[in-house]
Amino acid sequence: MTSRSEGDGWTSRLAHLAALARVDGLAIVLGTQGAPSTYAAHGLDGVDWSHTAAAATIMNVLTQHAPAQLGAAGISLADGRTADALAAVPIVWKDQLVGVLVAVSTRALSADDETSLAHVADVVGIDLAGANMTYRAQRQVMDFEARLRVFRDMQRSVRERDLGMLLERATNQIADLYAADGVSIMLVDDEGRLAVRAARGLSDEARRERRTVGDGIAGGVALNGEPRLVIGAIAGGTDATAREAMAVPLRVGDRIIGVVNVKHRAPQQRYTQTQLDSLGGTAQTLANAIATVNELVQAEADRQQAIVLYELSRFAALGTDPQSDLASATAMLAGTLRHDAVGVWQIENDRLRLRASAGYDGGSEIALDEADTTLATVVREKHTARERLGVAEERPAWAAPGCTQFVLAPIGSLGVLILGRSTAAYTDAESEFSATVADYLAGMLQRSSAQDVVDRGIATERRRIAQEIHDGLAQELTGVVLALEGCQRAFEKDPTLLGPQLQKAARDARATLADVRQYMAALRQSETGALNLPVTLGRLVDDLRRQTGLHVEMDESGSQRELEPIVERAVIRIVGEALRNVAQHASASHAKVALQYGAEGVVVTIEDDGRGFDVEHTFSSAEARGHFGVVGMRERAEAAGGQLVVRSEAGHGTIVRSSIPYTNLAAVPGLPGPIEDVEQQPVEDQDTGERGGFFTRLFGR
Repeated sequence: MTSRSEGDGWTSRLAHLAALARVDGLAIVLGTQGAPSTYAAHGLDGVDWSHTAAAATIMNVLTQHAPAQLGAAGISLADGRTADALAAVPIVWKDQLVGVLVAVSTRALSADDETSLAHVADVVGIDLAGANMTYRAQRQVMDFEARLRVFRDMQRSVRERDLGMLLERATNQIADLYAADGVSIMLVDDEGRLAVRAARGLSDEARRERRTVGDGIAGGVALNGEPRLVIGAIAGGTDATAREAMAVPLRVGDRIIGVVNVKHRAPQQRYTQTQLDSLGGTAQTLANAIATVNELVQAEADRQQAIVLYELSRFAALGTDPQSDLASATAMLAGTLRHDAVGVWQIENDRLRLRASAGYDGGSEIALDEADTTLATVVREKHTARERLGVAEERPAWAAPGCTQFVLAPIGSLGVLILGRSTAAYTDAESEFSATVADYLAGMLQRSSAQDVVDRGIATERRRIAQEIHDGLAQELTGVVLALEGCQRAFEKDPTLLGPQLQKAARDARATLADVRQYMAALRQSETGALNLPVTLGRLVDDLRRQTGLHVEMDESGSQRELEPIVERAVIRIVGEALRNVAQHASASHAKVALQYGAEGVVVTIEDDGRGFDVEHTFSSAEARGHFGVVGMRERAEAAGGQLVVRSEAGHGTIVRSSIPYTNLAAVPGLPGPIEDVEQQPVEDQDTGERGGFFTRLFGR
């Protein structure tokens, strides 16, 4: 029906019609909630029809659709008089009753007056229908604009990819749009039950409610997808004060994902089929927004999982320090996938040892207890399992503090991966992905275990060598010192005895030097971790990226070939030192490492776009200022038979380029060789000039 926005227009129209019908008062009366109420009037002053004798007459006209009269009505007029005569005729438009036209007069009304009043009712019906159409059009425009605002706000929430925020905003907008005292948005959960995800005007009990699909009004809407309009008290509802409610489905394609419930508590009717249809359209917009957010969230989760698997595969294929790689992988799982706790447990002699963790506090070793059925099943049957533990209840030793939701996945036969969260439960998809992660961790844990064995062997060997140095080499050096002291005394007392003493000291020194070489060979380890050169340089670049956030590129060209150890070590040390300088001094935003295998040798170039420096001054004053890095790079290149060139300009970055031949010139016959060649020549032939002689160099005197 129409609003009162045109009240003044109706007053003037009714005044004119009252004059034509020769009555003192005229009113358009509607039947609302079983009682007559005035829509517009002339000559009457706020008549409450329900408290007059005319109430029954008017309601009879509404139900019988036939005119009626009443004498001695006793209706008060606006001018203070009292009208006793009353006539009521139905207002009909296109065979539909839209109201009652009530006329009152201080004179008696005849049958002719009733006929005249019926003609007036026909005119009122036309005007009333036109006003009603205008009102409906205005309401449709207002409803469209309101729903458009809701749609735009939902789109903003979709871009934020926050389902909780989207549902909360939608709840408030629906409550305002439909003047609701209570709104709830229920979604179907993994168990196929309806759970309240956002609400306004609901009790705490109602918020916790979960309904089976098919149970109650909301459950019925979720089952058959048909909107429901309920007028009057709602039996079996969570709010006994509700007097009217609407429930519409949230539909995505052929699937119903939830229900929107709207209610109010006022006795007057607010909702009609029009509002129900409007709410259905709003719910469809919301359902599409929910589906979009879920797709975006799932896409982001897939992207994060792909990153995790890529990094885990890189650790497994390229890692040089298994224990460090396990720790890095654990931290990545906790940070990237938002786990509050991650534990990698290794099985050792019916016990679990925590090899790497995030969110754990102590408890690095626990016993495998068959009474712990969850853990025992995972270890024995090699299946993933989910567990929910209360914070206050007794908890197993593997449960990280502060977490209530857990997923356990077997790492082959080597151990168990345990993931924990404080509140959010793990889904089936997350449980399946944890099994995939555990498969990737199996190789890393196996390498770490093998490395432990190797490390223990190395430590044992080093202790043995240290003992031998203490028992053997130290004593031999003592003999050399004593021989030299004998030379000193012979020189002071009888120079003719000096020759035999020097020969003895030389023999002792050579024997000691041979032992030193033997121990050095035993202690020498690969500096590259048994990786090829490009992989090692890639690790240096990745470390710089992680530590500084600097954008670093890595480029390799030419046919890769195996390098001599001295060449490989020189390249690695030059690149490492250059990247450290970039990180610490260059203030650069971008750097590049290029490795080129040429025809004669390998060329490595390190470039940055930093602030640059004075090359000549830096090299000339490096040693005086205690800065040996740049000098060390040049010396390493030259020691491997190559050269190093540095170009830099203030504000224009730096280029470090080193070219090293594949064949080490120091090993070419005819050129000075390494220290091993010294042993082949007699002591007497060594240079004893400004360098102080062999023994002076040996003992640093």
